[in-house]
Amino acid sequence: MSKKTIIILLSLSVIITAFFVFVNYSDDLEVSQNKYNNDDIIVLIDPGHGGEDGGAVSSGGVIESNVNLSFSLKLKTIMNLNGFKTVLTRIDDSDLGDKSLETIAQRKKSDMYKRLELYNSDIHNVAISIHQNIFPADACRGTQVFYSTMVDSSKDLADNITNVIVSTLQNDNQRISKPTNGSIFLLDNAKVPAVIVECGFLSNKDEVNLLCDKEYQKKFSYCVYLGFLNTGFN
Repeated sequence: MSKKTIIILLSLSVIITAFFVFVNYSDDLEVSQNKYNNDDIIVLIDPGHGGEDGGAVSSGGVIESNVNLSFSLKLKTIMNLNGFKTVLTRIDDSDLGDKSLETIAQRKKSDMYKRLELYNSDIHNVAISIHQNIFPADACRGTQVFYSTMVDSSKDLADNITNVIVSTLQNDNQRISKPTNGSIFLLDNAKVPAVIVECGFLSNKDEVNLLCDKEYQKKFSYCVYLGFLNTGFN
């Protein structure tokens, strides 16, 4: 068999696999999607950090802001393919802070206020912020979702995302979604349903490898999407 023939067969195999994956996903989602008028919902996806604020850094040098953006772009693609409008707070390694301000602290504060403006820019927004966790004890692992207490459906969204991720990807994860209780500026001031998804721990050597894996990012992002679908927004 020639090299050219092998390449053609491999390409066909990828296309066929992708088709059946899409069909299976479509079957699973058909009923859930009926509860939405997709034109009425805007999913605001917020990749945490960016620019001069890289966020957490693993012992191997993995920078949180880059991982956040990678997850967020995949979530955007999934949302768009299923008919939902999306807005990203950033599309590259940048931040929203006012560059004319003198100190990093001032620019960071400016960044937070500009993100909040985007959260609250439309009453139809549902804000999903993507972050990574870190902790001195390297045994810590697993996703945790925090939710705004300003809008009741934020808790439902956080619980649904958690439930799908745990049942699909992290069967040993016993973390539950948590309210911010005044500790997270964006969620505490959001006027729309809003959650922060801490995907995992960059401080855990095994989990950081998963968090950097593109296929895992796709599966994880799809779980976030399913959690969103399972939440009814009025």
